[in-house]
Parts: sequence; C-alpha cells; structure tokens
Amino acid sequence: KFSCYFFFFFSHQLLLPHGQSNQRQCNCSGRSDECVFDTEQYRSTGSGGRCTNCRDNTDGPHCERCLENHYRKSSSDVCLPCNCNVKGSASLQCDDEGKCPCRLGVTGEKCDTCQAGFHSLDQGGCR
Repeated sequence: KFSCYFFFFFSHQLLLPHGQSNQRQCNCSGRSDECVFDTEQYRSTGSGGRCTNCRDNTDGPHCERCLENHYRKSSSDVCLPCNCNVKGSASLQCDDEGKCPCRLGVTGEKCDTCQAGFHSLDQGGCR
C-alpha cells in the first residue's frame, strides 16, 4: 500500500508507459487516502490506481459506489445501510432513495408492514 502522494510521485510514475500522465490514476473520490497499482485494472481501463480502505461504506476501484446493501441519493453523500426487512423484502438492496423492494402483500420503505387485507409477515411476505 502507498499513500496517494507516494503513489502519484514515485511508484506509479515508474510503471506508466513513457509520456502518460499519472495525475488521475489514484482518484479515490475523496473517500480514501491509500491506493495500490493494479496491473490488470491498468490493462483493462488505462487507470492502474486502485483505492484501498474506502470510507463512508463505499467500494470500487475509485471508491465510486456504495457497498452492497447500501445506498446514497447523490455521489457526494455518505452511503447508508438499506436495512431492508429480511422477511418482507424481495432483495436486501434498496434503490437510491433507500426504499426496499417488497414481497407480495408487504409495504413500507423497509418492507416491514403487511398491506391492508394481509397479515402474518414471514419469509414469503404477508398472507
């Protein structure tokens, strides 16, 4: 692991083909101060800087997306846990507003309430 400073000015400069700029190779979206050079990522994307220890529940080569089962309304926000109800949700991944996809007969932002005319929330939804 290197700090981004070290990565920019020492490590990565030696690994880039001659004449290519390294100024954007360690863009961690402001959510990490550490990155490593990833040869496979460089070959496939042209950017070899892969961020490590992403903060704010983010993930990805540049800390650009939320961890699984997390969401945020805009890229500048911190990612928050979805907290979808295990029994009432069709998936534990919510949308960009934090709303979970509900099973049959279930309602609520976190899918934790039976709809009118339904009862007994369990693993299949409400009856």
